[in-house]
Amino acid sequence: MKAIHLLPLGGPGPDLVDALPGPLRQAFRIRVETHAFGLDPEQFFDAGRGQYNSTRLLMHLKSHYAALQQEPGICTLAIVPFDLFIPILTYVFGEAEVGGNVAVVSYHRLAPERYGLPPDNPLLLARFVKEVVHELGHVFSLIHCSVQSCVMHSSSYVEDIDLKEGSFCRACAAELALRS
Repeated sequence: MKAIHLLPLGGPGPDLVDALPGPLRQAFRIRVETHAFGLDPEQFFDAGRGQYNSTRLLMHLKSHYAALQQEPGICTLAIVPFDLFIPILTYVFGEAEVGGNVAVVSYHRLAPERYGLPPDNPLLLARFVKEVVHELGHVFSLIHCSVQSCVMHSSSYVEDIDLKEGSFCRACAAELALRS
């Protein structure tokens, strides 16, 4: 990959988007840019579930944004405030095309106030960065890791995210180096 394009959709706060370039450059050693993309997210809303279908959003990005890129090697990351799902799970924090070029991360379920706790912006940012690095790790062909502290460890609950570090374990870092 040559670059990561961040696509804020649906109004994420600038503090969330602005927090990403440094950690992403450190984790993946590539250029990070923020881009605008006009997209009506309601086309991915499932009224029966009251959530947004992340897989449909990924496929739309792949065919309507990533396909327009003139420069090969661009990874597209959508950042959304919506509650995401895939049909076999109640919710997801994000989804990525493993070995592909698109990913999406939602911060909807990452905010402490969602769980009855007071707002904590540093905690929200830490969770958000971990999930973004995790999903982009999938784009770089990494799979879930059994090391609990590794950013590639699977997270079913927000508490799982809190237990992870924001970096790759040695094995995942070595695998990433081979694929970069």
